[in-house]
Amino acid sequence: MINYLENHEINKQMWDACIQKAFNGNIYAYSWYLDVVANGWDALVEGDYQTVFPLPVRRKFGISYLYQPLFVQQLGIFSQIELTSRIVQNFFEALPSRIKFGRIQLNYHNKFEPSPFIEVTYKPNIELALTQSIEHIRNHYSENTRRNLRKAHHAGLIVIDHQTPDIIVKMFRENRGKHDILWTDNDYKKLIHLFYLLIHKGVGLVRGVFDQNHNMIAGAFFAFSHQRVILLLSAVNEEGRKHGAMHLLIDDTIEKYLNHALVFDFEGSTDINLARFYRSFGSDTYYYPLIEMNRLPKCIIGFYKKLKRFE
Repeated sequence: MINYLENHEINKQMWDACIQKAFNGNIYAYSWYLDVVANGWDALVEGDYQTVFPLPVRRKFGISYLYQPLFVQQLGIFSQIELTSRIVQNFFEALPSRIKFGRIQLNYHNKFEPSPFIEVTYKPNIELALTQSIEHIRNHYSENTRRNLRKAHHAGLIVIDHQTPDIIVKMFRENRGKHDILWTDNDYKKLIHLFYLLIHKGVGLVRGVFDQNHNMIAGAFFAFSHQRVILLLSAVNEEGRKHGAMHLLIDDTIEKYLNHALVFDFEGSTDINLARFYRSFGSDTYYYPLIEMNRLPKCIIGFYKKLKRFE
């Protein structure tokens, strides 16, 4: 039986045990992660936390809806048993009637058929398997990546671990964040809070690239979960771009965790330039479902369309 639980009713210890053991578990679904990034989340739970579905929920104009929190790529149904499209469908049918619409990204293993109330599209994620030797992996780098690595080594750049989250977020905000990222001050504060929590739990690390004058010119925050190295945030300034600093950082991280993880997860991107950069390391593209649900009465469909910017 699938039960709807409000946040205060969820047994967080049993929840996290389920996510840890789930064959499709990921870091975004842990209760402590969701507690930081989601303003509120409830859940659907089957049995003794054998299968779970986190539900980030908000209300607008008296209507409850699902939304995709910032800093979360994939949610959906997580299970300790094999998932079928029927099981996924059962969970959506178990959503309480007061949740009228929503937009949420599921995970790879959530097979879903469109319905009159639900549209399904797919978003890309870019990954590199860490199951070959470093020589084999580097042989599949693009020529541009190899050229940038030669520039980085020629410039004497070095990678140093254990930088602070504040410095990487500041660099991101002063560079890419100034142009095409619409995050608020509170979003950045939440991101820093999340990074410190991940470090405290031993599953997060900031790595920085420094030039010969000891200036940090690039950096990234990596999370570790379910045998994955996940690139949660990266930043580079103009000097770093000039000398191939981010190419060096990715290459160095791949080599560092080659025997400790199965996948380097770039988190994908719909940005053409970023996707090209990620694929230049010989990585592959996979797709996960984006669900848009609308159970509003036909008479207020137009009202719904005006609310589509509810993320």
